[in-house]
Amino acid sequence: MTPEQVLNEISSLTPSEQLKIAQVIWDKLPNDLGTDLSAAQQAELDRRWAEHKKDPSSALTVEEFKERMRTSRGK
Repeated sequence: MTPEQVLNEISSLTPSEQLKIAQVIWDKLPNDLGTDLSAAQQAELDRRWAEHKKDPSSALTVEEFKERMRTSRGK
């Protein structure tokens, strides 16, 4: 079965079933796969973390984040 065929089959499943499959696949990947950051990425994360530490109130709650995502998608 080709990856395209697998994806077609998966797309016919419920979102809950698709999530279970994604979790199983994620858990089977090597722990160090694709986790190396470039120097620029690390610098950006460090900058954002320092900014957050200066003003933690700038962070969104999970509920605020979800609401922003819903409104940005027009839902």
